[in-house]
Amino acid sequence: MSQKIVFVGAGSYGFTFKLVVDILSYEALTESEFVFMDIDHDRLANLKTIVEAYFAKVGYKKTAVFTDQLEESLKGANFVINLVKIGRLEMSQMDMDVPKKYGLQQTIGDTCGLGGVFRGLRTMEYLIQLCKLIEKVSAKNAIVLNYTNPQAMSVMAASKVSNVPVIGLCHSVQGTSHMVANYIGVPYSEMDFEGAGINHMVWLTKLERKGEDLYPRFRQLAKERGIHNESGKDDDINARLGTTRLDMLNRVGYMVTESSDHFAEYVPYYLRTPETTAQYRLKIDKYKSNIARKEVGYQKLVERVKRGEGLPDAKRSQEYGSMIINSMVTDEACKIYANVMNTKIVTNLPEFSCVEVASLVDRNGVHACHFGELPTHLAALCTQSIHVHQLAVEAIVNRKRESVYWALMLDPLTHSVLTLDQIKEVADTLLDAQQQFFPGL
Repeated sequence: MSQKIVFVGAGSYGFTFKLVVDILSYEALTESEFVFMDIDHDRLANLKTIVEAYFAKVGYKKTAVFTDQLEESLKGANFVINLVKIGRLEMSQMDMDVPKKYGLQQTIGDTCGLGGVFRGLRTMEYLIQLCKLIEKVSAKNAIVLNYTNPQAMSVMAASKVSNVPVIGLCHSVQGTSHMVANYIGVPYSEMDFEGAGINHMVWLTKLERKGEDLYPRFRQLAKERGIHNESGKDDDINARLGTTRLDMLNRVGYMVTESSDHFAEYVPYYLRTPETTAQYRLKIDKYKSNIARKEVGYQKLVERVKRGEGLPDAKRSQEYGSMIINSMVTDEACKIYANVMNTKIVTNLPEFSCVEVASLVDRNGVHACHFGELPTHLAALCTQSIHVHQLAVEAIVNRKRESVYWALMLDPLTHSVLTLDQIKEVADTLLDAQQQFFPGL
């Protein structure tokens, strides 16, 4: 079946090629039409090198479009995969470096905390315009599969101004659930789990195997091994589960789905002083090293193809994007975890919020499954961030600078380090420096 799939921000190092492989792994999607849009011509050229080599390898016969024209690319789209990074690395570095002068250190800074708020402001502004453009030129009611962080703020902002369905997608639930199964020595196919929360703070509230509660075993192992990989094995899965979320497991009883370096930014406990940062072995400015590593790996792949050495074998990833497309095209239902608006799905989280929950997909789209109540202490931890999301959305939609101040005043990490005057000074510095991305804010 022919579907027009448009990648916006297609030069993404981490997602585009992976998602193309995933999509073409489904028989029903082999006739899909691909459009790759990016304003960075060098990145687009590198992508073209890799993707066309893969097309030749798998026998894909259609001609893909590579373009820097957004409006034209969206015409007739069925699926729009959003991968943009507004402001690129330069603005993300500014988000990290300016507050660092005041003592606020961050690790990833793309979803929560001060860095997440500012990346959110830039991204929401763009996504709102993208949705309006889709409404204008796409008569097929295209669905947006959003891989751009921050997920929650983006989905919430889009819901405020547009009827275009925007589904936020991540891989932390599937990644962490696999790690947990390995950690406790249970085959993944035999482990049942449930969870809910917000992006990067989904709490796994159920871990079972054939009706047996696995949490007592998991908690005991975590206490025995310690949060610093005290099992004595360098390659132990404990090293990947990491320090802060194992510490949190010991304290609140449940596993959170985001990596320890990033989760540290969601709460006020771990990055508040240089001493706590060292205690939990957190990697400051990890976002920068992550980008550098991906760039090097991607460039090596491009050079390999240019030398005529071909592409290494690729298999379907854990990403949900291709699963959604296949289910909507074929009506073969699948289950995923998606970031969606909270229409009384998690009943003790605010209604105007974006939650990440189990969802079923069929030809009619993505349908979030009712979850009910999170344990009160877990809901409270999520709600701290949700209020930040709400105020950041309010700032963009209403062009209200005070809402940025208020968002940062409520942010758990930011207010654990900065004074109120410092919060305003940092916010004004970044808002003034980044006006091109949100004029008038």
